[in-house]
Amino acid sequence: MCLEKLAMFKSGDKKWTVIDDLPSPYDDVILFDGQFYAVDSTGRAVIVDSSPSVNLVAHSVFGGDKKFLVESCAELLLVDMYLSTGPEEDLGSYEYFEFYDEFDCYMIERTIRFKVFKLDQEGQKWVEVKSLGDQMLFLGDNCAFSASASDFTECKGNCIFFTDHFLSSNREEDGVFKGHGIGVFDLETGSIGPLANYPDYSNLFWPPPAWVSSSALEMGLNQLSI
Repeated sequence: MCLEKLAMFKSGDKKWTVIDDLPSPYDDVILFDGQFYAVDSTGRAVIVDSSPSVNLVAHSVFGGDKKFLVESCAELLLVDMYLSTGPEEDLGSYEYFEFYDEFDCYMIERTIRFKVFKLDQEGQKWVEVKSLGDQMLFLGDNCAFSASASDFTECKGNCIFFTDHFLSSNREEDGVFKGHGIGVFDLETGSIGPLANYPDYSNLFWPPPAWVSSSALEMGLNQLSI
């Protein structure tokens, strides 16, 4: 992906080939069922072939601010992240904001909720999913994947773990501003909060997994006193 456009590099090529397509920037790409799928900022999804060109597989889903593609139980999911820069009173009651206040931070943008959809390829559309069941979704900087909660002790499914890079801190340590964290969203209740609110999940993040940036890990794990 180059400047939020799609590009292809094949064996023997000397440079990347940018694929001509609609102007909407692309948010994510995934290899699913032997093919490359890409989704743009509107939720429009395409398959990228070797010609190179793109073929529509799902029409847009408007509403969220950042799109992720995740494979879960042999299905392709679209995870729509919602952000806000509005004051807390305009967003309802979220315990997550108390986390920011406690550490004397100011918000650039904050993650407030997610919606999840599954691909209906025949109908060329995304269908909203109300429950992930036993599945947990993990959304990182350049990686997104799923796992079964039953494979881990004291974990429950139907949750989304994500790196939060929309938080800036006015605290400085060793000349470096630190303020990125790990968030958890419960799809059943709609609640969202820092990893510190979910100590049962601490073992999932130690030793530090590669899908989370070091800055995000540092704040999340400090909150767990790990």
